[in-house]
Amino acid sequence: MPRVSHGCLRCRQRRVKCDEGRPSCMRCITRDELCIGYRDEFDLVFRHETGRSGVSSFVTNAKAGTGTTKSTSGDSEHTASDSENATRIRTRARSRSVDSSPAVSTPRLQTVRNPPVNVTSAIPWLKTSTTTTSSRWSPLEETAVSNFFAKYVMYPCTTSSSPGFLEHLPCLFNEVNVDSRYALRWAVQAAAFADIARDQPSDSVLGQQVLECYGRALSALSQSLSEKGKVPDDCDLMTVVVLDIFETLFMGGAHRGAHAQGMAHILRLRGHEQFNSPRGWSLFRLAHHRLQKEQLTFQLSPMPEADALLDQLDDNFSYMRLEKDALQISRLCQRARNLTQRLSTDGDGMAVQEVFDIIREMHMLDKAAASWRTGPQWSFRTIKRSELMGNDGLIATFAETIQLHPDVWNAYEWNYHRTARILMHEQLLSCLHRAAASADLHDTGDAALLSPLEVESMTIIRSLADKILATVPQSLGDVDSEGRVLVSNDGVSGPPRSRAIGAYLLLWPIKITKSPQSSVSDEQRALAAQVFERIREYTGMKAHLGRLSEI
Repeated sequence: MPRVSHGCLRCRQRRVKCDEGRPSCMRCITRDELCIGYRDEFDLVFRHETGRSGVSSFVTNAKAGTGTTKSTSGDSEHTASDSENATRIRTRARSRSVDSSPAVSTPRLQTVRNPPVNVTSAIPWLKTSTTTTSSRWSPLEETAVSNFFAKYVMYPCTTSSSPGFLEHLPCLFNEVNVDSRYALRWAVQAAAFADIARDQPSDSVLGQQVLECYGRALSALSQSLSEKGKVPDDCDLMTVVVLDIFETLFMGGAHRGAHAQGMAHILRLRGHEQFNSPRGWSLFRLAHHRLQKEQLTFQLSPMPEADALLDQLDDNFSYMRLEKDALQISRLCQRARNLTQRLSTDGDGMAVQEVFDIIREMHMLDKAAASWRTGPQWSFRTIKRSELMGNDGLIATFAETIQLHPDVWNAYEWNYHRTARILMHEQLLSCLHRAAASADLHDTGDAALLSPLEVESMTIIRSLADKILATVPQSLGDVDSEGRVLVSNDGVSGPPRSRAIGAYLLLWPIKITKSPQSSVSDEQRALAAQVFERIREYTGMKAHLGRLSEI
């Protein structure tokens, strides 16, 4: 049996030797083509088995969504030598092969040559700090994607029990270099190119490449999800997660709620089977985390299947309890909204009594949610700002107290929990204000009970806001977990790459804290607004969205 080619798809189509470079081969780079990758193990195993029955070639179909064009000269696809064998291949490989018609080629993203694109090196340990893309240097795609991973991927930490963030993305990115699974690759490229485009001249061609990759990601994802009877796989779910990050940071949430609905639908279709592997569970945690934030922020109803899915999870794991608490808070907030609506329409006495019932229930849930986070995995240290030494100008911008967590993810999970509680108490205050306007409430003599309840909720909200603001220095890379100031007085020294992921994780808590509708103090709101400006800068939102990102 002939040796199976391990070359990339484009080189195999051209019938030229591939140097098998990762993630892109140099032959594609020198041809100014996008290297769309290599076969996966399934292809190679299937090729080995079919070779025994006389099938001497295995053909693949490079689909990159809509907007594709006919191939240029030399881009013809291999054809099956025997129609019967080709039919057998198509049946067993689930439409992985194509007929003898001209191939559909992936449109090329031109390598930027004039003007050159200077980006921060993905290998900072070399003396050269920037890389100019040309055939002699690392391809732009490789540099951009490596930088994106360095900024936004957080790997699990055994010492702090951190589960990580997007930790499976690099592996999945390399796995998707096969036919009909390009959506994730396009989505990552869109986000990676957008991340470096902010540092380029306004006339840079990168902006066009960003939009092209984004459009192809949407088309390829739509094509993948439209396959009849298909259960969405890990690549589909991760694609939606990456597109959500991309649109949040670089498009201002132009399709607000669309990705939340998409995530909910995919989680529903994947069912309980998604918990049977570490990667499946990690992807569920990522998507459901984002889904619940969307529901709490924009007052959306929880996913009906959420209870059945979360009931499969063991409460002994801290992050399982975190999701279940947020779900309970979301359901209580929904009930409170419904109750507020009833009070605004008829204000009947029974609804007033329900106000006090739901208030008691909210307070019980809030106390329960606050009491169990006492294990070592939730421990952190609190110090005074005056204890820090180093960059005095930077330290002066910090809150009075600083929280030092084992890592940035631990700080985020605390802030996720705190922000959910803030939103619950905001909804509780809304109920109290609506109830205070009810004539029936004054008739029963219960109006005097509202003021202490209002004061209690406002006190809790402001205490939680203080704790969120106390995590900012570590989250933005100003100090480490030991309380050492990392940024020098000249502002040059520091870990800029760690700031991107920390800033992204702070985005939701700080947005809620600085909201004009929030019940925080004016001083807290002003400090949150200053932090938000840094978030806009570190994530690239300011460069890409301008004033639109101020919302």
